Amino acid sequence: MDGRMAVAGVLVCLLIVTPFVESSCFPALFNFGDSTSDTGGIHAAFPGATPAEYLPYGETYFGKPGVRYSDGRLLIDFIATGLGLKFLDPYLQSVTSNFAQGANFATAGATVRTVTYLSPFDLGVQTKHWQEFYTNTINTLAIDPGNSRLPQPSYFNDGLYTIALGGNDFTFGYTKGQTPLQIRSYLPLVVKGITDSIRGIYAYAGRNFLVWDIEPQGCLPYTLTLIPHTDADLDANGCLKAYNDNSVYFNGLLQTALQDLQTELTDATIVMLSTYDLKTDLIANATANGFQYLTRACCGVPSAYNYNTQVNCGSSGVVNGVTLTAVTCPDPSIYTVWDGVHNTDAANKYIAQQVFSGKYFRPAWPKLAQNCDLSSF
Repeated sequence: MDGRMAVAGVLVCLLIVTPFVESSCFPALFNFGDSTSDTGGIHAAFPGATPAEYLPYGETYFGKPGVRYSDGRLLIDFIATGLGLKFLDPYLQSVTSNFAQGANFATAGATVRTVTYLSPFDLGVQTKHWQEFYTNTINTLAIDPGNSRLPQPSYFNDGLYTIALGGNDFTFGYTKGQTPLQIRSYLPLVVKGITDSIRGIYAYAGRNFLVWDIEPQGCLPYTLTLIPHTDADLDANGCLKAYNDNSVYFNGLLQTALQDLQTELTDATIVMLSTYDLKTDLIANATANGFQYLTRACCGVPSAYNYNTQVNCGSSGVVNGVTLTAVTCPDPSIYTVWDGVHNTDAANKYIAQQVFSGKYFRPAWPKLAQNCDLSSF
């Protein structure tokens, strides 16, 4: 008998004895991603090796390192809150994890493609982790149906699956000196990796998918520091035009592929979250929303963009014989970027509010936009 058929048989039996918990949103959240949504996965895999384990990371919200690449909460934290769920524990974290309302498979540095970069846990690996998690959960609940640390079987079908990575597939090329046009040659493979992951989850249970597109990468202090440029290369907002155009190109490929996949998987809901449009609107309306600095990092080595590729936030280093120290701005709430790459807690909160407004879903998704409680924001 096929392994999935055996699991399905167990699932039917469990559904008979397990009460269904009504939820106006989703009963569980399963996330796949990189450092923008990693709540401690890379720390669990390589303890002591990641900057997010040390202050000033986490200082604004947690008052201590939150093993997150921000001064506080990530967008995925706010989304969990909006769904009425607790913050997600990392799948790779042993002993203390509680997966009753979902799990986080994200790890900092992850790519979609299988490439040697910052993390060995690419999207294909994360998807296999979820499949193993699903199978083990169903089998465990078959003999221990009262286990309160695992999601109920129905949650795998009814839960929300978020896929929030792809940015590192771009930076992988940029750090090797590739041009935006050179990187475009492999972007269809990145899109295919995302759609393959959705198929892999759907084959077991998943039916509700929210996929992040790529933000305006040309506006990040990281990109603006890494890429030599002149004023002619910048747009009116001080962002690198060619690198933003690359994001737009990829996002078009992704949206078309997700639309095609929706036609194929008719009983699923597959929606793209346009972080590109959201961030572009944020830049255009920054002052009105309390933000003063958009292309400068709050935490970093003092410079035009407050970023240095060799000295991370919270650290010091010798560069060309000179000791450089990254310092933290006095008020992170007026910055959108924390450490040159990742959002501040304040920016993530604003972005989450926009996510639940429904304006940036492609196509519209009324269930997610209208049925969730934002009072805790």
